[in-house]
Amino acid sequence: VMTEDVATGALPSPLSHFVSQLDEVRAGGVPDMDAIGRLLAQLAADDEFFAPLIAGMPPESMGVHWLVKPERGPRLVLVHRPEGVMAYTHSHGCWVGIAAVRGAETHQRWNVLSHDSGRAELSLADERVLHRGDVATLVPPRDVHNHGHVIGTGPAPYSLILLGDNMFVFERQEYDPDEGTCWTLAPGDPGKDNRPSPLHPR
Repeated sequence: VMTEDVATGALPSPLSHFVSQLDEVRAGGVPDMDAIGRLLAQLAADDEFFAPLIAGMPPESMGVHWLVKPERGPRLVLVHRPEGVMAYTHSHGCWVGIAAVRGAETHQRWNVLSHDSGRAELSLADERVLHRGDVATLVPPRDVHNHGHVIGTGPAPYSLILLGDNMFVFERQEYDPDEGTCWTLAPGDPGKDNRPSPLHPR
């Protein structure tokens, strides 16, 4: 879903302020992920801005609401996953930040130990349940992760995802850690649908 503001390039004040601040911390060329994470968490705390957007997203279904979407460069999207739904484990090909606006977002980062001919061995490197004020950031090649809702952790999440670039211009990987499988996503391929999560974190 692309809002009219995004389509015309006329960003609402909270977003234009965020983009301006983001440009400042990116000015050196190498992203300062700590600073980017702080900016993202501050934006996620803006109840006045996000309340009407969340109210327009049906709680029982997957929701994707693009907020900033240039052809190249940082993109920002508000994502809702319903109860018990997680994304497939995947890479982005660019840096990424995730901050919870509401609810409980379970975030898992994985180490890829081996990768060959459709097979992959992964180990869970980090797992956190993100609540409002929490943020997770990743930089390739350590950007293999999945996130969404695990039943029993709290309400289903509404979260901001900040991508360092248009990830759909890159060849990416998707994984099933339980099956030990992996597959390549060609540029433009959004990947598989969400998968059910376990009842509780590993």
